[in-house]
Amino acid sequence: MAKIGLSNFRYGKLTEAPDGTPSYDQPKRLARAVSCQVEVSNNSAMLYADNVLVESDTSFQGGTITLTIDEDDIETMADILGHAITQDGVLIKNSNDAAPWLGFGQVVKKMVNGIYKYKAEFLYKVKFSEPSADNNTQGENVEFATTEIEGTVAALTNGAWAFAKVFDTQEAAISFLEGIFSNPPIGSIYMVSYDVNGGTGSIQNVPVSVGSSITLNDGSTLTPPSGKQFSGWATTPDATVPDVTSPYTPVGDVTLYAVWTQI
Repeated sequence: MAKIGLSNFRYGKLTEAPDGTPSYDQPKRLARAVSCQVEVSNNSAMLYADNVLVESDTSFQGGTITLTIDEDDIETMADILGHAITQDGVLIKNSNDAAPWLGFGQVVKKMVNGIYKYKAEFLYKVKFSEPSADNNTQGENVEFATTEIEGTVAALTNGAWAFAKVFDTQEAAISFLEGIFSNPPIGSIYMVSYDVNGGTGSIQNVPVSVGSSITLNDGSTLTPPSGKQFSGWATTPDATVPDVTSPYTPVGDVTLYAVWTQI
């Protein structure tokens, strides 16, 4: 899957609720896209006990974003950097100006098995900083100058920081991207963990997007306690009958316990 294009920078001012739920102003065009680079920093921690690694953390910590755009329109720059524009169109920069947090999106053109695909990418929480100026006089040959803007990428209170979705057409990707600002995905992930509850074997934990459902494991890989058989899953370890059914939609992080019944 090769990336072969970039377009449709969009942004909207972010308002974040105490629980991390985001809302955005109507999206605006930032400028024509030249390039976008996102560098991510991860938490890196390891815990050793009894001479072996027992815990590790490589979760998202933060990031930086660097955009190259074709023009630095003063109204757009004032909007994303928190500056003022007078009635007669004068841009005024003040040392007390504070850049707002924004949602930021773009469309990446890709080639997949010889077919064009379009990926809408979205960052939930971005803040741009003042760009440096680099202007040159015109010489014998025309040289185009672009503007580079750097910013900070952060996570919402609920931990969400980015997502993406692939479409068959550019129009569908743009429509989805612009719709995000009025109806952003919640972005949280719930973890469904399985406890074999006296049986033998193990089942991998399953991350589930908020509002999504999963097909529960059927227990066929587990070995039951002597004289018992697997009958399903429950939310408490002492349950005698299953209390969840498949497909299952979690409402938070949950541990499901195997229910074993007498043969």
